[in-house]
Amino acid sequence: MPIRFPIINSSKATSGVAPTFPFEIGEVLNGGFVDYNDAATQTTPISVIGGAAPVTLTNDSLGTFTNKNFLPTGITDIFNSTTNQFDWTQLNNGDMVDIRLDLLVTTTSPNQSVDVSLVMAAGEAGEYPILFSTSSYKTVREHPVNRFNGVYMGDDFTRLNAAEFRISSDSNCTVKVNGWYCKIIRRG
Repeated sequence: MPIRFPIINSSKATSGVAPTFPFEIGEVLNGGFVDYNDAATQTTPISVIGGAAPVTLTNDSLGTFTNKNFLPTGITDIFNSTTNQFDWTQLNNGDMVDIRLDLLVTTTSPNQSVDVSLVMAAGEAGEYPILFSTSSYKTVREHPVNRFNGVYMGDDFTRLNAAEFRISSDSNCTVKVNGWYCKIIRRG
């Protein structure tokens, strides 16, 4: 069953007329969530070469806590674990996706910088990054990276092209992908 959030038409309230029940409904938002957990990088972390091109984060969706039971009505999936890319094509323009990124990054030098972006329209002319995390780690050890950010389908260029997480660092590091949780909010 989808989660539905009515948006009240406030034109009556602003015109001095008190809205009566049932409220006039302007639009409805409905949604759900999905959680993709990775198993592979727990035993074989992703290697990132310091100063080199960003590396695509992988997620096989085979981790214990993967949960695809609560996707919104009409959506079968939004992440392809074969290509390691988000596929927004089942969404509509105006839909939104909030994503919680969960990684473990092991640094190799003091004061190491690590950046993680969700690259929208990945591989296309005009691809663009949404920065999720930029951190400078003072110590050499494993660091949790847990960030929450949102994207929206503002046009067909964004919606009809894949997106992928990419990580870069100024020194070598390794990455375990715990996963990403996605809250999907659909318009109308």
